[in-house]
Amino acid sequence: MNHFKRSFVIHKPVDQVFKALSDVEEYKTFIPYCFESKIIEEHQNYSLVSLSLEFIGIQTSLTTKNVVKDNKSIEMDLIDGPFEEFKSSWRIQEIDECKTNLNFEMTYRIKNKLLEIAFKKNLKTASESIIRAFKSKI
Repeated sequence: MNHFKRSFVIHKPVDQVFKALSDVEEYKTFIPYCFESKIIEEHQNYSLVSLSLEFIGIQTSLTTKNVVKDNKSIEMDLIDGPFEEFKSSWRIQEIDECKTNLNFEMTYRIKNKLLEIAFKKNLKTASESIIRAFKSKI
């Protein structure tokens, strides 16, 4: 099992940060590698979400069950996609009224071992461009 973790600070209020993170249908407009994003089903405390991505020249889609706790966290569990196992989370912590700390954590195993090697090799660079995109959006 592979593990990836990132933390960073955004100089915006927690509610603005949470709104951008939870607005899945807008991902396709600003997140690198994401060319389609949609909510498949919405329920009171979770939603089923589909993302279509192109990463290192490979197109794929994944569907996750996202459990949302307003201004606190988003937990994502794999329903379908290229992963053998996948679980990730965003933890959101208010530092003060104009600063928010974000923690992203992901554990995963990709079905295709060659793809997994390429994914691991490029993950840090990809995550940095995604973080820049979130910071610009908010």
